[in-house]
Amino acid sequence: MLLGIFAHRNPNLMLALRALLAPLFVGAALLLSAQQQPLTLKDAVLKAGTELAPERLRGLQWIEGAQRYSYVKGEQLMRGDIGKRMDRVLVELSAINAQLPDSAKLKAWLPVSWSDANRFTFLHNQRLYAYDLTKAELQAVTRIESGAGHEEIEPGTGAVAFVKDDNIMVMRAGQGKNKPTPITSDGGNGIVNGQSVHRQEYGVEKGLFWGPKGGKLAFYRMDESMVTTYMLEDIGTKPSTFEPIRYPMAGQASHHVTIGVHDLATGATIFLKSGEPLDQYLTNISWEPDEKHLLVAHLDRATQILRMVRYDAATGEAKGTVFTERDEKYVEPLQAAHHLKTRPTQFIWRSRRDGWQHLYLYDVSKGLVRQLTKGAWEVDRIVGLDPKESFAIVEGTGSIDPKNPAGALEAHLYRIDLANGRTTRLTSEPGSHHGQISSDGKYVIDTWSSLTVPNRSVIRNTRNGAMMKTLVDAKDPYAGYASGKVELLSIAGENGDMLNARVIKPSTFQSRQRYPVLIYVYNGPHVQLVSNSFLGGASPWMLHAAERGYVVFTVDGHGTPNRGRDFEQVVHRQLGVVEVKDQMRGVAWLKQQPWVDGDRLAVHGWSYGGHMTTAMLTRHPGVFKAGVAGGPVIDWSLYEVMYGERYMDTPQENPEGYSTTTLSNYAKDLKDPLLIITGGKDDTVVPEHSYQFLKACVAAGVQVDFFNYPGHGHNVRGKDRLHLMEKVLGFIDERVMPGVR
Repeated sequence: MLLGIFAHRNPNLMLALRALLAPLFVGAALLLSAQQQPLTLKDAVLKAGTELAPERLRGLQWIEGAQRYSYVKGEQLMRGDIGKRMDRVLVELSAINAQLPDSAKLKAWLPVSWSDANRFTFLHNQRLYAYDLTKAELQAVTRIESGAGHEEIEPGTGAVAFVKDDNIMVMRAGQGKNKPTPITSDGGNGIVNGQSVHRQEYGVEKGLFWGPKGGKLAFYRMDESMVTTYMLEDIGTKPSTFEPIRYPMAGQASHHVTIGVHDLATGATIFLKSGEPLDQYLTNISWEPDEKHLLVAHLDRATQILRMVRYDAATGEAKGTVFTERDEKYVEPLQAAHHLKTRPTQFIWRSRRDGWQHLYLYDVSKGLVRQLTKGAWEVDRIVGLDPKESFAIVEGTGSIDPKNPAGALEAHLYRIDLANGRTTRLTSEPGSHHGQISSDGKYVIDTWSSLTVPNRSVIRNTRNGAMMKTLVDAKDPYAGYASGKVELLSIAGENGDMLNARVIKPSTFQSRQRYPVLIYVYNGPHVQLVSNSFLGGASPWMLHAAERGYVVFTVDGHGTPNRGRDFEQVVHRQLGVVEVKDQMRGVAWLKQQPWVDGDRLAVHGWSYGGHMTTAMLTRHPGVFKAGVAGGPVIDWSLYEVMYGERYMDTPQENPEGYSTTTLSNYAKDLKDPLLIITGGKDDTVVPEHSYQFLKACVAAGVQVDFFNYPGHGHNVRGKDRLHLMEKVLGFIDERVMPGVR
């Protein structure tokens, strides 16, 4: 108070006092840091999902048909009511185990699904179990064969469809010890049934689709016998053996997909007459409410034309094309049509046709009814609709301006009225919000975080977003640690656009000191690294790296999501070119900061980020002291058809683009220390990428470091991840801060 009065009466005196007291504040900050425990790399890696994760309500969800919610607390399944302050125990794990055989006891709660307000189900030990709260009784509803996978439960009947040996089987509820009904029998030798296809691109996440009435089952059948076989070495055998996978590389033969429909009543299976070309993409399967028709989004291999085709589920005949979308670069469907039960001929579709990801209301007979959302923001997903289907709750970004892209940092909940598209934002707190709507449509569980909020779950009404109840308000799990400080900012990028960025500074940061910088990069489609969420979207190991003495820096450049179609499509036919320019804009910004040592910069990234790391070092030699490229894409012609051709076209159509972005061509320009890391069984970015770059370095007489993680896939998971991060940071330390560690 006194300092405030002095400042008002004598500003010059106040400035003098601040200068005098500044060292005391710095000293106090250093003393506070000394009282906190250090954040070790081991803790940052191995405890990231446990002790260092913010508190949350595990399994938090609405109970079907009630204004109640459930979650798991230790060994208890809890129930909460909106109007009551205290939650109560529904079931103890011991009560479940008391009704299970000794060989099948649960060690912890598995995910449960609510059938109604008094009954939930869960999969365990090759069985679907149902628990009745009113009777306190556990019942084995359906048995599944050993070795099965890709299970899909039909919620109404309890039937389970699953895949074994690339064939589909269905076990109906109450069949007891009877054998399941086989739906297909031709699986194997390049034929795959009931699993995701198109390498999980274009919104394809599974291969089994129950009809809304439980009477029919749609499924994918993929013939990949014509696809190139790639061999991955398995050193777990003696001598080592090779595991073949089917890997369609850009410009080469791609698999052929068809869609089957099995009628459980008749036992008949038909296939949709989806026509040619056989290597088109059949995506986003959705059932109409009457179970008599399906919608399938056809995408040509060039990914420039999308056709929404309606099929008769009994005959497989195409009934017509509901609409067509075209884009000279690429169309990218990511979510299936959301059908309206109260208006069975209508559905909601998500599209970027106007430059932003928005919702459109369609009628299967009349075509477009209306565009529901508009403007410079993106709808990410439909959370759900009210029972009358008068409005939808969606997740979407904030407003986005090229000169102020901060809206892309956040996710908010919106109410969209279907009659007129009126949009009401339900969340006002800055951060990243994710919702679950109650079955009566009156409430939504909003779980969110920000730079200042580790995790918070609240209940809001869906009318205006008013908060009804707080379920959890987590404390900062890093409060007792000396860890880096996260800041969000924007910098100038290519084409006059501003780019979102994140800086992590050491806890003992002093503005007059000059720090080395570790740049963490991805900068590819579908991955946004920087967000207004807990830690700003950073991984805990980055906080540890800051405590080692680095400023850790990340930029989301052109090509990254949630900034609109044009911002993303700048990278088309030249992956890694504009993105490197954006990253070098980040380097230029760093060198302008008085607290950055511009002569001590390092860069690390994985997958697309591995490509970027290698490209940054080879295209800008002498700028970086070190780079670590994990699972790097070196040559886009070695990458898969579905991703590579969408962004690059084929090597035959775009030879210059492929040549320009093949990093082996620049191996001769590598002047700075680079460590290449690959997984020995990487089936996403196959090891041939890394080997190709190594061979080019040898041919050019250029030294490069290399490390292989045998048996690991596209990234290093589990306990071995600590070894990986020790390898990454150790390599950088030795070249950026030699002798310090």
